[in-house]
Amino acid sequence: MGLFENKRFTIISISVLVVLNLILIGLVVGPELGKRDRDRKDGDRRRAYVEKELGFTKEQKQAYDSLNSSHRTETKALQQKIDEKRREMFRLTQLDDVSIETIDSLTTDIGTLVSNMELRTYEHISNIRALCTPEQLQKLDSLVQRMIKSRRDREGERKTSPSSGNLV
Repeated sequence: MGLFENKRFTIISISVLVVLNLILIGLVVGPELGKRDRDRKDGDRRRAYVEKELGFTKEQKQAYDSLNSSHRTETKALQQKIDEKRREMFRLTQLDDVSIETIDSLTTDIGTLVSNMELRTYEHISNIRALCTPEQLQKLDSLVQRMIKSRRDREGERKTSPSSGNLV
């Protein structure tokens, strides 16, 4: 009786291959699905936190949701462009003869895009301020300062962490 004529061996072999394929698919697709869910949950959590901290009314919440949605769309598009330019610049590191003008042009483009993103963030916060009552403005100002400090602290941790993967 040959090896493949044994039905038990064939069934076990096919089962193991199916399980390995499912694990491989999970490893390839799973992190992206989890990341999108985590990003969305973080955004929802932040939105709910701001609404609660500031004590928004129903009308303010609706306006705030609309502002957040458009801001997120704009900044996501800008971030994709920044990432594209950075990938292009990285590809240039793999070439031998790259002119400084090419590098300068790419870094200028990246700088312009980052500047544009900062401007959009400024406008976003200004638009949120326009929704607030004077009492809410004080809370918003405090909240924005805490968010800036939190971001600065997170960036500092990433730069100093040996596992961060940053070259800086």
